[in-house]
Amino acid sequence: MGGQAPVQMHPKEPQIRPFEIGALDQNQLHGAIFALTQIATPFCRELRRAMPFLARQRARLVLGEAALASDGTLPEATEGPSFLVTMESAGDLWAAVSFDGAAILALVEGLFGGATEPSEEAEPTGEEEPPDSRQALGETLTLAQRAMLRRLCADLAGCLVRLVEAQTGQKLSVTELVSLKRGEFPELAADALAVDCRIEAVAHPWAVRVFMGADALQKLTAQENSTKEADSGPTMAMAAVRVPVTVVAELGRVTLRLSQVLGLRAGDTLRLPSAANDPVLVRVEGVPKFDAVPVISRGQVAVKIQSRRTE
Repeated sequence: MGGQAPVQMHPKEPQIRPFEIGALDQNQLHGAIFALTQIATPFCRELRRAMPFLARQRARLVLGEAALASDGTLPEATEGPSFLVTMESAGDLWAAVSFDGAAILALVEGLFGGATEPSEEAEPTGEEEPPDSRQALGETLTLAQRAMLRRLCADLAGCLVRLVEAQTGQKLSVTELVSLKRGEFPELAADALAVDCRIEAVAHPWAVRVFMGADALQKLTAQENSTKEADSGPTMAMAAVRVPVTVVAELGRVTLRLSQVLGLRAGDTLRLPSAANDPVLVRVEGVPKFDAVPVISRGQVAVKIQSRRTE
């Protein structure tokens, strides 16, 4: 590899991080990330079952992209105190669940109806509460609120313990429950992978971050793959499921003259030849794959798959 002059990039273009040769190569890292995603996906669903107030709030749970915790691609945690639950196995497998200040407030408000009791003399002003004062509430929890928060966080971590055992066969045990002050961050191993289970469509979005060690996950994945016979390499299969594809639900098509297109203005209506209850064609990378019908899901326009196209 010869030395080449660095390529000058436009400041608005995304910077490409150079690959660094470390303990894990890219194929091993992909395997560990795939394993973490397989665990975090059902964990994200378990959060809704474990916290009924999320259904009342009509919250939407979204799984983020798993990545190395140290590579700088994960969203920064909000300011304020945080709560960390760490788990370890008899081997080298470990995991952790982090609840930042926004998550703590959301849990307290969901359990108690608010982080603090409102004053009887206070009158509603109709103004939104400033973010800074809302963050400060997390540092003034009562002893009862702290005890209940500790128990709830341990129960949520227990959901992860069960999923990890089902996925890897390794039994984790909770080893530490610790509160971190404002500005403190958990000290985790250098191979820590992380993924966020984000709670959205609420007044104050928040997230629960799951950490696991890449080395142990990769070893478990390699052991599992060695017991299976497949025509294609397991590394290629794991990499393929992470490739993004474009899915288009086509409600209809209309042909206009150029003069009509040039005359379009905001508020104009384009009438489609299809009826509102006609089947919707779903294309994957431009190829017709499914027939669906338009529906409303949690207040958003959606399509419900009815059948798969075989031609």
